[in-house]
Amino acid sequence: MVEINSKIQQLLAESKFVEAQKEAEFVLNQSKGSETRELLELYFHSLSAQSRPLPRELVFSLIHKILASDPEQAESWLEKIPQKNSHDAQRILVIKIQIADLKGRTEVLYKLISEYHLLRYEASQPAIPEFIQALTKKYFPHEFHIQLQRLALELMRMDIKTCETLIQELILSCFEKSSPRGTKEKLASLYEILGSAERLFHLEMYRNLCSLLSQGISDKKDYKKIIELVIFTEDFRFQSLILDVLIKTNLDEIAAEYAVDLKNNAGYNYVYLDKYLPHLKKYFFQKAKNKPLSTNEPLLEIDLKVAKVKAVPFVNDTIKDATDEELLLAHVLKHQTFSTDELLDISVSFVQSEYYFAALKAAQLAFDSTQDRDMKLKSSYLKVTCLLKTGDYRAALDVSLDALSYSQTQNDILSFMYSQAESHLRLKEFSSAKSILRKIISIDSDYRLAKERLDQLNAV
Repeated sequence: MVEINSKIQQLLAESKFVEAQKEAEFVLNQSKGSETRELLELYFHSLSAQSRPLPRELVFSLIHKILASDPEQAESWLEKIPQKNSHDAQRILVIKIQIADLKGRTEVLYKLISEYHLLRYEASQPAIPEFIQALTKKYFPHEFHIQLQRLALELMRMDIKTCETLIQELILSCFEKSSPRGTKEKLASLYEILGSAERLFHLEMYRNLCSLLSQGISDKKDYKKIIELVIFTEDFRFQSLILDVLIKTNLDEIAAEYAVDLKNNAGYNYVYLDKYLPHLKKYFFQKAKNKPLSTNEPLLEIDLKVAKVKAVPFVNDTIKDATDEELLLAHVLKHQTFSTDELLDISVSFVQSEYYFAALKAAQLAFDSTQDRDMKLKSSYLKVTCLLKTGDYRAALDVSLDALSYSQTQNDILSFMYSQAESHLRLKEFSSAKSILRKIISIDSDYRLAKERLDQLNAV
C-alpha cells in the first residue's frame, strides 16, 4: 500500500492527474479495506485537479476515519459534499454536531441540535440517535426549547409515559428553573405543541393546565377544565399550580378550601412553596386555635365516658398573630444588607424579645444568604423554633426534614429528629411522633426529652 501511495503521489507531482485517478480507483475497486486516509485524500486531489465531483459516499467514509483525530480537516472535507436531499442534510448535520462537541462549541451545538430536531420533525422521523440524546442531556438538560422539540418528536411516536414525563418537566421548569419572564410564552408554546398531536388521551389534562396557567379563565368551559384537573391531579407540585390559577382568578374561597386538601397530600412540602411559589404560603400558614394550657397539664387526656383518646395541644405559648411592630421589623429586613452572622444575631434577639414572626424572617434571610452547612443548620434551628411558636407545624416539620439531609453530627441529627417529633405531636400525628421518639432513644438512650415525651404517650 505504501508503494502504491508513493506511485500516485509521483503521478500527481508530474501533473498526471488522470493516471493518478485511475491508479487510485484500481486499488479501491480491487480490495476491500483499502480505503485508507492517505489513499482517499490522494484520490480526491486527483479528481479536484480535474474539476470532477467527489464521490459522496467516499467523502463520508474519509470524514468518519479522520473525525476523532482531525476535526478541522473533517470539517473542511464536509464542505465539499453537496446536499441533494433531506437524508444528506441530516447526515451532514450529525457530523457537524460531532465536530462542535469535539471543539467544545456549545452555542453552535445548541443551534445544530435544534436544526437536527426540526429536520427529523419535518421528515416525520421521530427517532434521535443515542449520542445526540446524550449530548442534549449533558449540555442542555433543562433548556426549554430543546426539550420542547424533543416532545414534539415523542408525540409522533406516542410513547405516553415518555411524553408525560417530558410535559411535566417542561411545565415545572417554567416555575422552578427559569426566570418568570417569558413564562406565559413558554406555556403557550407547549400548549400549541400538544395541540399538534392527533390524540392526547389523558395528556389533554396537561394541555388544559397550560392554557389556564398562561391565559387564566376566560369562559365557562374553563371551569369544567379546573374541576377535571382537581380530580385528575395528585402530584402536590401540580396541585399548587392549580391553586395558583384559582387565586389569580379571584376564587379565594375555593382556593382556601382546596389548600386544605393540598396540605393533607402525602407529598405536601412547605419548603417547595417557600422556594418556588412563596405567594401561596399564606394559605398554609395556620395558627393554633386551642387555648393555652399550664405547663403541668399532660399531653393527652382520656375521656372515659366516651372511651376515646382526646388530643390536647402540646404547646402552651403559641402566638396567634404578628404585631404591627413585628411586621414593620420584618419589612425593614428586606431592604437592608446584613451578613449571615448579623442576620443570625438579629434572629436570636427577636426570639428573646418574643418577636417570632420577625425572627423567622431574619432566619430565612440568613439561610438563603449562605452555602455554609453550619450556618444553614443554625438558621434551621431558629426557623423551627419560630414556626413552632407561631403555630405553623407543617412548615416546622418540613424544615426539620430538610435540615436532617445535611446534618452530620449526632447532636444535630437527634435535635432535628426531636423537632420533627414535636411537629408531629402538635399536628396530632401521635403514631408518627412515637416512631421518631423511639428512634431517638435507640440512638441515645439518655436523651431525656425524648424519653419523657414517649413515656407520656405510652402512659395513655
